[in-house]
Amino acid sequence: MRPTIVLLSPSGSHQLALSRLRQAGAYSEDEIFDQLVRGECRFGVDVSGDVLGEFDEEELQEIRQRIGEFQAITIEYSGVSCIRDLLGEVVRGLSGLLDTNYGELVEYGEVLARFQSEPQWDWRLTSGE
Repeated sequence: MRPTIVLLSPSGSHQLALSRLRQAGAYSEDEIFDQLVRGECRFGVDVSGDVLGEFDEEELQEIRQRIGEFQAITIEYSGVSCIRDLLGEVVRGLSGLLDTNYGELVEYGEVLARFQSEPQWDWRLTSGE
Protein backbone atom coordinates (compact mmCIF):
# COMPACT_ATOMS: atom_id res chain seq x y z
CA MET A 1 0.00 0.00 0.00
CA ARG A 2 1.19 3.52 -0.76
CA PRO A 3 1.45 6.15 1.99
CA THR A 4 -1.71 7.99 3.00
CA ILE A 5 -2.72 11.27 4.56
CA VAL A 6 -6.07 12.23 6.03
CA LEU A 7 -7.75 15.60 5.50
CA LEU A 8 -9.87 16.46 8.55
CA SER A 9 -12.22 19.34 7.80
CA PRO A 10 -15.31 20.99 9.22
CA SER A 11 -18.36 20.42 7.00
CA GLY A 12 -18.11 23.50 4.75
CA SER A 13 -14.39 23.06 4.16
CA HIS A 14 -14.91 19.33 3.63
CA GLN A 15 -17.39 19.91 0.81
CA LEU A 16 -15.10 22.42 -0.89
CA ALA A 17 -12.04 20.17 -0.52
CA LEU A 18 -13.99 17.28 -2.03
CA SER A 19 -15.14 19.45 -4.92
CA ARG A 20 -11.60 20.65 -5.55
CA LEU A 21 -10.26 17.08 -5.47
CA ARG A 22 -12.80 15.98 -8.06
CA GLN A 23 -11.74 18.86 -10.31
CA ALA A 24 -7.98 18.49 -9.79
CA GLY A 25 -7.47 15.98 -12.59
CA ALA A 26 -9.09 12.93 -14.13
CA TYR A 27 -11.31 11.69 -11.28
CA SER A 28 -13.18 8.39 -11.38
CA GLU A 29 -15.17 6.66 -8.68
CA ASP A 30 -14.22 3.12 -7.72
CA GLU A 31 -15.29 0.53 -5.14
CA ILE A 32 -12.65 1.11 -2.47
CA PHE A 33 -10.56 4.13 -3.44
CA ASP A 34 -11.69 6.58 -6.08
CA GLN A 35 -8.90 7.32 -8.53
CA LEU A 36 -7.42 10.73 -9.31
CA VAL A 37 -4.84 11.11 -12.07
CA ARG A 38 -3.09 14.43 -12.25
CA GLY A 39 -0.27 14.56 -14.78
CA GLU A 40 2.25 11.88 -13.80
CA CYS A 41 0.74 11.59 -10.31
CA ARG A 42 -1.87 9.04 -9.27
CA PHE A 43 -3.90 9.18 -6.08
CA GLY A 44 -6.42 6.98 -4.32
CA VAL A 45 -9.20 8.95 -2.63
CA ASP A 46 -11.53 7.54 0.05
CA VAL A 47 -14.37 9.86 1.02
CA SER A 48 -16.25 7.29 3.15
CA GLY A 49 -14.79 8.53 6.43
CA ASP A 50 -14.14 4.91 7.46
CA VAL A 51 -10.61 5.90 8.46
CA LEU A 52 -12.02 7.58 11.57
CA GLY A 53 -12.53 4.09 13.01
CA GLU A 54 -8.73 3.87 13.25
CA PHE A 55 -8.48 6.94 15.50
CA ASP A 56 -8.65 6.50 19.26
CA GLU A 57 -11.08 8.58 21.28
CA GLU A 58 -8.34 10.92 22.56
CA GLU A 59 -7.31 11.77 18.99
CA LEU A 60 -10.91 12.39 17.94
CA GLN A 61 -11.45 14.63 20.98
CA GLU A 62 -8.30 16.64 20.21
CA ILE A 63 -9.46 17.16 16.61
CA ARG A 64 -12.93 18.26 17.76
CA GLN A 65 -11.37 20.72 20.21
CA ARG A 66 -9.25 22.22 17.46
CA ILE A 67 -11.76 22.37 14.57
CA GLY A 68 -15.19 21.29 15.84
CA GLU A 69 -17.23 18.54 14.19
CA PHE A 70 -15.45 17.25 11.10
CA GLN A 71 -15.34 14.81 8.23
CA ALA A 72 -12.40 12.90 6.74
CA ILE A 73 -10.94 12.27 3.30
CA THR A 74 -8.11 9.76 2.96
CA ILE A 75 -5.66 10.30 0.12
CA GLU A 76 -3.20 7.63 -0.98
CA TYR A 77 -0.16 9.05 -2.80
CA SER A 78 3.08 7.89 -4.36
CA GLY A 79 5.40 10.80 -3.58
CA VAL A 80 5.52 13.95 -1.51
CA SER A 81 6.07 16.16 -4.58
CA CYS A 82 2.74 14.93 -5.98
CA ILE A 83 0.82 15.35 -2.74
CA ARG A 84 2.45 18.75 -2.11
CA ASP A 85 1.12 20.11 -5.41
CA LEU A 86 -2.33 18.60 -4.85
CA LEU A 87 -2.61 19.96 -1.29
CA GLY A 88 -1.59 23.41 -2.52
CA GLU A 89 -4.67 23.42 -4.70
CA VAL A 90 -7.13 21.54 -2.49
CA VAL A 91 -6.71 23.05 1.01
CA ARG A 92 -5.79 26.66 0.19
CA GLY A 93 -8.07 28.98 2.16
CA LEU A 94 -9.82 26.14 4.00
CA SER A 95 -9.86 25.28 7.68
CA GLY A 96 -8.90 21.84 8.88
CA LEU A 97 -6.07 19.55 9.85
CA LEU A 98 -3.76 17.29 7.89
CA ASP A 99 -3.04 13.98 9.59
CA THR A 100 0.32 13.02 8.09
CA ASN A 101 0.06 9.47 9.45
CA TYR A 102 3.50 10.18 10.89
CA GLY A 103 2.36 11.49 14.25
CA GLU A 104 1.43 15.04 13.27
CA LEU A 105 -1.86 16.93 12.99
CA VAL A 106 -0.98 20.10 11.09
CA GLU A 107 -3.37 22.95 10.30
CA TYR A 108 -3.90 23.43 6.57
CA GLY A 109 -2.49 26.97 6.61
CA GLU A 110 0.62 25.75 8.41
CA VAL A 111 1.06 22.95 5.85
CA LEU A 112 1.01 25.46 2.98
CA ALA A 113 3.33 27.86 4.83
CA ARG A 114 5.76 25.04 5.51
CA PHE A 115 5.76 23.97 1.86
CA GLN A 116 6.59 27.56 0.94
CA SER A 117 9.36 27.99 3.52
CA GLU A 118 10.72 24.44 3.15
CA PRO A 119 9.93 23.29 -0.42
CA GLN A 120 11.43 19.84 0.22
CA TRP A 121 9.57 19.24 3.53
CA ASP A 122 8.68 15.57 3.80
CA TRP A 123 6.78 14.71 6.98
CA ARG A 124 7.75 11.06 6.53
CA LEU A 125 11.38 11.98 7.22
CA THR A 126 11.01 14.80 9.75
CA SER A 127 8.38 13.56 12.20
CA GLY A 128 9.38 14.13 15.79
CA GLU A 129 11.76 17.01 15.04
